[in-house]
Amino acid sequence: MGAVITDVPESVLQDVIIKLPTKSIIMCKSVCKTWYSLISDPAFAKLHFAQAEAYPMVRPVDRRSVSRNLYLVEPEDSSGFDLKDHDCNRCRVHMNLSKYKFPLCHPEELLNYHRNGIVMPTKRTVCIKITQIDENNYNLVNCSNGFAYIMQYDHNNYNLVNSCNGLLCLSYFLGNHPAAVCNPITGEFINLPRGPKHEKAVTLIGSGLGFSPRTNEYKVMRILKERTPDPNKVAEIHTLGTGSWKSVGTAPCSDSELSFPTCVKGMLYWLWHKWPCCSVISFDLDTEEFLSVPSVPFGRVDGGEMSMGDLGGSLCLCKAESFDINVWVMDDSGSQKLWKKKVSIRTAAGISRIWPCGVYIPMKYFENDGLLMFHPGLHAFVYHHPGNHSPFIYLQLRGIKYSSTEAISHVPSFISLKDILVGKDVEILNINSRCALLKLPGETEALSLVEENSWKDYNVF
Repeated sequence: MGAVITDVPESVLQDVIIKLPTKSIIMCKSVCKTWYSLISDPAFAKLHFAQAEAYPMVRPVDRRSVSRNLYLVEPEDSSGFDLKDHDCNRCRVHMNLSKYKFPLCHPEELLNYHRNGIVMPTKRTVCIKITQIDENNYNLVNCSNGFAYIMQYDHNNYNLVNSCNGLLCLSYFLGNHPAAVCNPITGEFINLPRGPKHEKAVTLIGSGLGFSPRTNEYKVMRILKERTPDPNKVAEIHTLGTGSWKSVGTAPCSDSELSFPTCVKGMLYWLWHKWPCCSVISFDLDTEEFLSVPSVPFGRVDGGEMSMGDLGGSLCLCKAESFDINVWVMDDSGSQKLWKKKVSIRTAAGISRIWPCGVYIPMKYFENDGLLMFHPGLHAFVYHHPGNHSPFIYLQLRGIKYSSTEAISHVPSFISLKDILVGKDVEILNINSRCALLKLPGETEALSLVEENSWKDYNVF
């Protein structure tokens, strides 16, 4: 009798599986009990995460309907997104776009609609459409299968706040308060406790999920602004697994909304941008204190589009102007933190009508000096390498029916939430087992990644 796959030593099998794309590893769990046991082992999850790379995770966005789809964009081979010396005559780039889902907010309500016959199933699924209405009213909407139901607009949708160590922080659509943390790869999620009530009316201006290396804890921050003539900025923190929030003092920030929450080396950062000024706010998750950050490496913003993120384990700032894209990284190797310019790209050199302006979000920096960015308005990735004949390679997402997209840099993780929570009394839920029959618009779409030679037909200013 010949050798069979189960005869392969477990150590060899583990070394092979751990290098596969995330979706392939999930499929391997269905091969046999041995493989399922190996991949489900917490030790495998830790080994996988230790060598896992960050890849873009894309979400279609449209305020007229609800989509729970997330797409992790991974390479099919070892070259990945490193497109130096890429053959421009090859129109298709070989990438895996594997689909995952957000949990539903208030899923019990949808299930009750279904049980009461307000939403009726087809032979396969229940399809739900939501149209924009006043948030205090309800509206009667026709489903694509001809049945009708009553639903409140975006009551069951979540916003994506940020990613940290394979976990996503989600917030309520209305008010944007942190509401849940999920791992889309394992399908697990937890609901966050409601925050304390405040004597004065407050508005959320910033939130984010981060990790404290010293305490080995995951923490969610939120910064609230009092609705008073001279408002305080109240900062509160929640440690995953506990049942409450606690105050951590006053935040040193302006009235404007904070954007691009980013966790790097135990620090949680936000970008504060109010024309013509820009600054970075930081919070130490170990000491639970706000710390100062060096001033941004430029003066007035002057209309330039700003973004911030994690580039290879360092905080980065990206400023896109009419003819230039510049990326700085935070250098913390010395006694003082310093901003250093990492990438400087000269774009159309005066021919503005062939260069799409807007926000460029750094996704990944490669060892050979290649840079991958994402442009939300164009549904496209932009790759730059200073040695390429063409300064830019455009990779557009095809098949998106939504008006826009958002993308974050995400490290896929098989680590279970039960292995990272502080407490043991928190209910861990599963995306795939709740409202399994309910299907929302856009969840059947198939995306592909196609190279575009140029954007000369776009007039984006």
